[in-house]
Amino acid sequence: MASRPRRLIPFLAFFFRRKVLRQKQPLLASFKLTYRCNLACRACPFHLRAGEAGDHMSWATATAGLEALRRQGVLIVVFEGGEPLLWRDGSHGIGDLIAYARRRFPRVAVTTNGTQPLDVPADLLWVSIDGLPETHDRLRSRSFARVWENLCSSRHDRLFVHFTINRENRRDLRPLLDQLRKIRMFKGMTVQLFYPYGQGEAPLALDGRERREVLEAVIGMKREGRPILNSAGRLRTMIANDWRCHDDLLVNVDPDGAITRGCYVKSRGRIDCRACGFSPVAEASGALDLRPGSLWAGWSIFLS
Repeated sequence: MASRPRRLIPFLAFFFRRKVLRQKQPLLASFKLTYRCNLACRACPFHLRAGEAGDHMSWATATAGLEALRRQGVLIVVFEGGEPLLWRDGSHGIGDLIAYARRRFPRVAVTTNGTQPLDVPADLLWVSIDGLPETHDRLRSRSFARVWENLCSSRHDRLFVHFTINRENRRDLRPLLDQLRKIRMFKGMTVQLFYPYGQGEAPLALDGRERREVLEAVIGMKREGRPILNSAGRLRTMIANDWRCHDDLLVNVDPDGAITRGCYVKSRGRIDCRACGFSPVAEASGALDLRPGSLWAGWSIFLS
């Protein structure tokens, strides 16, 4: 494993190219391996696309996509789904693809629903939890017990939880954080807001008042010392979504192999910037603008 100074070099070079040379190098790739999933989460539009043509990548398509990202200069690849830990093509499984990616990119992450064993060789691992047991089970196919058991038994040294805040789970965040502190390997939580794709997922979007109340509450929890890794500054700018978006930092790869540059919703739904809840893009944009909180969030998650 590379030392911290060696891991930092590609990111310093990235800032030099973007800020000094004015090159439009992307930073992060959202890499959807499959739309197939073992859950039918109410907030997710992607499992509804399982069964379509091109709903699951082959090994050849996946490796070709990774090579294309490397040529573009991407530094961070995040494998997503559907459920990426279920991905397989012939003799190749998700571990093989992670190993392939780690030889080519400084940081490789996985976002999973947590129902599979978490012995994943990625640099970072996010597990999605959407509330306390009753709420999570209602939103995510009665999966809480399996997810919690896997979190408790995981030995992954960069284990995070990702919480997508919506109208039904917004009051569960504080007590869930208190419970997560009991898990030995838990390193912290990132949050984002539910985005209304309008493609069959439940109507869970927060209205303007709820959005403000939720984000101000999250900022308060962070100030109290709870392990929320988003920066307070970006959370505050997301209340009115008046932050400057550098969506060219992001590349999207879909299960049919299509690669697009820009907003996470591009090629996946209708873009409505007023409803944006995608905190990773807000943080990446803040880091590019040299916002100290966003730079620290990036360091804490990806490089520390």
